[in-house]
Amino acid sequence: MLTTPYEEDKETDVEFEKRWTFETCKCVAAWLGNDDFFFCHWEAEEEQDIHDALELNGLDQLCVTACYRIHTHVDTNALTGQMRSYPPWKD
Repeated sequence: MLTTPYEEDKETDVEFEKRWTFETCKCVAAWLGNDDFFFCHWEAEEEQDIHDALELNGLDQLCVTACYRIHTHVDTNALTGQMRSYPPWKD
């Protein structure tokens, strides 16, 4: 877990990917600003896998987490030209 303030964070993007890749889940993107609020995009088999990953890195003690399933994702940095699809809603 990072123990230094944001301004002193020396972790590379490659190190970030390695630290947040697990057997059943992976953080594929993160957005951080100057406030105490951030977003992460995860790929996971189950929501609990994300909570377990956060706990392994000690973040369960620092933040409140809410997970929301998404059904489509568009990354304008990686456009494919394929039709977007919206699968049936799942419980």
